[in-house]
Amino acid sequence: MTIEELVQRQKDAFRNGANRPADARRQNLTKLREIVKDHADRLCDAMKRDFGKPLVEAYASEIATVILEIDYHLKHFEKWMEPESVGESVYTFPSKSRIYRQPLGSVLIIGPWNFPVNLTFMPLVGALSAGNTVVLKPSELAPATSAEIRSLITSRFEPEEVAVVEGDAEVTTELLRQPFDKIFFTGSPRVGRIVMKAAARHLTPVTLELGGKSPAIVHSDAQMDVSTRRIWWGKTINAGQVCIAPDFVAVHESQREAFISESQKVLSEFYPDGYRPGENYTQIVNEEHFERLSLLLEDADILLGGRTDPQTRFIEPTLIAADWDDEIMEDEIFGPLLPLITWSDDTEIIGRLTGNDPPLALYLFTRDEAFQKTVIREIPFGGGCINDTITHWINPKLPFGGVGTSGMGAYHGRLSFDTFSRRQSVMGKGLWPDPEVRYPPHGEGKLKWLKRLF
Repeated sequence: MTIEELVQRQKDAFRNGANRPADARRQNLTKLREIVKDHADRLCDAMKRDFGKPLVEAYASEIATVILEIDYHLKHFEKWMEPESVGESVYTFPSKSRIYRQPLGSVLIIGPWNFPVNLTFMPLVGALSAGNTVVLKPSELAPATSAEIRSLITSRFEPEEVAVVEGDAEVTTELLRQPFDKIFFTGSPRVGRIVMKAAARHLTPVTLELGGKSPAIVHSDAQMDVSTRRIWWGKTINAGQVCIAPDFVAVHESQREAFISESQKVLSEFYPDGYRPGENYTQIVNEEHFERLSLLLEDADILLGGRTDPQTRFIEPTLIAADWDDEIMEDEIFGPLLPLITWSDDTEIIGRLTGNDPPLALYLFTRDEAFQKTVIREIPFGGGCINDTITHWINPKLPFGGVGTSGMGAYHGRLSFDTFSRRQSVMGKGLWPDPEVRYPPHGEGKLKWLKRLF
């Protein structure tokens, strides 16, 4: 069937109650859990074929995280479905007011290539938990994983419930022409703008999970061994092809040499037997991205690393001395290159970061609680960690999302359920009392009465 026919069938199925009852939602979440758990090897193998993601890293970041999210929803979604009672005002007394959370309808989820299972299935969990029908569009840049997702979803779900549409940008464009009730997109700010423009045609609400230059700020009092280890852990996951990877590190000038020294030590500990792309280290996804990152290295002031291999699309974790106005500081890197900026004054680093576009994540390494509060208050960012990187993304009780150019909306846990639901306000009134004061005619007496009350 055509994309237009598929979307219409999903809309018809939704109007007929598909996926809406609690039992159907539980069955759908359970089916998705079985897909991920029972076929983890197939999915991990597909990701290895696409861009050499190591098995342990793939299972930890793509499989386990999705299972954790599904289990959280299975435990709580029926409670989230219950109407929420709220209080009254003097105008509405006596009455009962409730907020109902209704599914939106047929939703489109466009997944990215860098975490092709996690970032496609995580929003799907929320969409099914909230009772929607869903069209999934996996990334064509991870074709093996996209094919596995389609095969597995098709084997367990009817197309009226959950469908997978594969293809390139032309297919995505055709999907964006359809009158979906919600669009959830994960990707670059450039494509996010295209999605938002297309959604405006139908006044379709969107959630955009984008990116940006996420900083790791290292203060003068940071514990350097732990700080350096956690920064490089966050940077080497998926070879830095992570929307919340530390995009650059801003180190207090008193700690610069210590950070360089510790970086050398940490990377030798992470990869004691060297880098083996596809086994213990992820490849760059394709030749285009490899070439883009290689060009950034050409004129870079390399402090550590810098080796590349076009045959295996390998780029070594690389520490680069940089200034704020260098080319590498202009756009999100999305690779294992880590520019090092130094600063000397708290107001300097705060001023620099507040002048940039808001990042999706921010990581702060310090024991100074006053400075922690200042950074959180003054610098806009989507989410982040103090004395760690990445791990805020794992907690289903924390909303995950951006601000400004790094995105809009949030999800994970309860926020995923809310993202794919609409709030419906309902007030119930008895037939008595029915005071005449509310009805015309309205005279001076009623006005005086109102003025005495308010």
